Amino acid sequence: MKQYYSFSATEYLELPEVLEHIGSRGRRVMELASLGAPISPGFIVMNDTLGKITDGSVDVSETFKEPIAKMESVFGKKFNDPENPLLIKVVESPMLNMVNIFSTIHNIGLCEKTAGGFAKFVGEGFAYQEYGNVVQKIIELELLTEGLKADRKKKLTAFQQKLKKQSSKSGVIKTIEQHRSVFPEAIYTDTYAQLDYVIKLFHKLFSANPTSVDSALLIQTMVFGNFGKNSCFGRYTTHDIITGENTIRGEFYEQAFDEREKPGKQIDKIGKEYYRELERIGKELERHFKEIRRVRFTVENGKLWLIDQRPVSDNSTQAEIKTLLDLHRDKVIDDEYLINAIKPGRLAEILHPALDPNSVKRFFSVSGGIAGSVGAAIGRVYFSTDALVKAYRLAAQREEETSFILAMPATFAEDVKAIELAQGVLSSEGGYASHAPVVARSLGKVAMVYPGVQFQKNSMKIGQKTIKEGEYITLNVPYYEEPVLYVGKGSLMKPTPEGSGLLELLDIVQNNIGEFDVHANADQPKEAELALKFKAKGIGLCRTEHMFFDEKRINKFRAMVIADSVGERQKALNELRKWQVEDFYSLFKTMESYPVTIRLLDAPLHEFLPHTAASMDEFVAYLKKSKKSITKAEVQARCDMLNEFNPMLGHRGCRIAISYPEIYNMQVSAIFEAAYKLKKEGKRVVPEIMIPLVMSSSEIKAIRNGKRIEGKAITGVREIEESIRKQYGSGPIEYKVGTMIELPAAALQAARIARYADFFSFGTNDLTQTTNGLSRDDFNNFFSDYTEFDLLEENPFKVLGEQVKELIQLASERGRLTRPDIVLGICGEHGAEPANIPFALDNGLNYVSCSPYGIPIAKLAIAQLLITRKKARAEKKSA
Repeated sequence: MKQYYSFSATEYLELPEVLEHIGSRGRRVMELASLGAPISPGFIVMNDTLGKITDGSVDVSETFKEPIAKMESVFGKKFNDPENPLLIKVVESPMLNMVNIFSTIHNIGLCEKTAGGFAKFVGEGFAYQEYGNVVQKIIELELLTEGLKADRKKKLTAFQQKLKKQSSKSGVIKTIEQHRSVFPEAIYTDTYAQLDYVIKLFHKLFSANPTSVDSALLIQTMVFGNFGKNSCFGRYTTHDIITGENTIRGEFYEQAFDEREKPGKQIDKIGKEYYRELERIGKELERHFKEIRRVRFTVENGKLWLIDQRPVSDNSTQAEIKTLLDLHRDKVIDDEYLINAIKPGRLAEILHPALDPNSVKRFFSVSGGIAGSVGAAIGRVYFSTDALVKAYRLAAQREEETSFILAMPATFAEDVKAIELAQGVLSSEGGYASHAPVVARSLGKVAMVYPGVQFQKNSMKIGQKTIKEGEYITLNVPYYEEPVLYVGKGSLMKPTPEGSGLLELLDIVQNNIGEFDVHANADQPKEAELALKFKAKGIGLCRTEHMFFDEKRINKFRAMVIADSVGERQKALNELRKWQVEDFYSLFKTMESYPVTIRLLDAPLHEFLPHTAASMDEFVAYLKKSKKSITKAEVQARCDMLNEFNPMLGHRGCRIAISYPEIYNMQVSAIFEAAYKLKKEGKRVVPEIMIPLVMSSSEIKAIRNGKRIEGKAITGVREIEESIRKQYGSGPIEYKVGTMIELPAAALQAARIARYADFFSFGTNDLTQTTNGLSRDDFNNFFSDYTEFDLLEENPFKVLGEQVKELIQLASERGRLTRPDIVLGICGEHGAEPANIPFALDNGLNYVSCSPYGIPIAKLAIAQLLITRKKARAEKKSA
């Protein structure tokens, strides 16, 4: 192996056995040289050579005369020349790709002999300031070495502190004269002696540092953007790092060494010949590294030189995707590379607004808490649904800005209308799977749970900061970092799926998914339309309770809930049925030919009743307007009778159908009426009726087939369908009846339940609660204690726990034994979490279902997993 290896735009190493010994920086520079990049010439000094220089067996001036002569010939400068000196930088090239405590000294070659000649080109101030910096860096390097005596350290430190204060020629020269005896005389007068001294210091530092003991040294020519009129410094990225536009973006600084000296100009204003070359370099770098790169360059005396290039850490997801798509179109990368190059969670940035970090730099902020639903939201904060709705209406009437954020300790079903209107929701109680985050994810809103908020009357307090109702706050909830709350009005960047590259990416992803796929949790046509745009293959969960919280419907529904007779209840249900037919008609039509799974009413009835004095007054006024002679006290009494101590395990789900069969009858009738109406119009619909909270086969049997006892009856789904079909004079449509498995009892009874269920949809939020005895709303009060003691590795409301997995596996196996063609899916928010995808695939599930905004994330995770497994099988087969 040679003592050194030269490099330039036309000379570089390719031998693997040598490349592994020149360090990471050396390999990077050889890589650039192999691409034809205009790098300034230099050479790599091998680690063995450093030791020989230190022991005196290799002479620097003699050994490096030839590589330095190559550098001199390119620039027309001479090392150690008083008139036009060549200057170099010395850089550690570690074997590991890491940055150590000291890595670089620039402008070796500046000394008393050469500073004056250099000043003629760059100015006296710059030249002598850099001379002082060279001496400072030599001091810094020596202070890091081991074995220095106290007296030596004291002298070096005094010299260093004095030099730091000097910026003029006279100040630098005077300080060096005062401390001249600290270094050998040749350091100030002979550039080869200066280089020799620096190399020996580097070797001494390397020898005492385990991560540097085998490092090489990279020596490279310095270039200067302030070296005469036809010179500049510049930097650019190879794609626009925000929009992803396929053009270089950056600035250049005329007659400047770097960006600190003066304002820059846009890169497209640089000379055409330079711009074309920068474009060419950018394209070559992207094709080689298969990603956006950030490039720094210098033009010295009309000649363009590449200083360095590196990855871009702050590019947007849109920019990353569009760059990869450009490379894919150019056949630089294939489907597999493209799909694996993107972290699924990063797609959330395109699906939600992103915060402009510069807009919040000066704001008070707190970080931490739980990322309930990713994105960024800005708005005036309100502390109740009523207050936010009123503020929204008033702003809309006045044609003012309608950006609001709902902030409450916790939200309930009646707060959905405020979350719909708001940009985001802040809560202090609950966790990832609590009400506010779940609803926010389904609506594409931002949600943050921050336990440190103290809610007061018309204000909230965070630490010592008080935020009053109506003031602006900004929520930033990224996928891979901690959420942050800012006090003040930031600004957003609003990428959209169209034009972002996301839809083109999904086309490629879809071709690599296979039969397993993703359905949507969607209750509204606009959500269904978005789901189709993201290539959802059906609706896996339509929560019908959400349909009743519209302000035009809620009081009608409340009147039905507190009705004191079946006749009165049926009258209200007849009116609600018209709306339900419209709801289901719109969903079926939007999702034509795809299955639409409609969950019949699940929420406890008391959730629909007024929870505030204002909403109670509004409800009473509605009843009186309907000519009901009823007092507020009577209404309150009826509401109180429906209250439950543990409503999530109380009178909800299919239990409502047993007590009030007319409610489910109305919904089932509306489903089939909408379906047959569309069939008559020539549309193919695939309704799937999901019966929630089943704990035994007898419940689903009664609801599907009907049951009669003396004086009472439950009309079955089958009978209702036959009745509606007869009304429309139509042939039968294809439909399914299934259940949501969300109780351990149901999982254990899966074989029996499957006799009456065409599909199982695992409601993993409730199944996690009922399996572990955990409340999703209260769990985060003590989750941190469990993680601190390593008692739980993951949040079980985000990543499926082993016990829940076992129940799903057991239920799937037992269900298939009874009904081999049973369809299985996950419809909880766990479905969008990439960590849960392998389990769903391995256990033969047919799909996962999640909010529309989670679909691209889930699809990408599925494709990545399938590609990885396919590759592993191929490797195993060839082994």
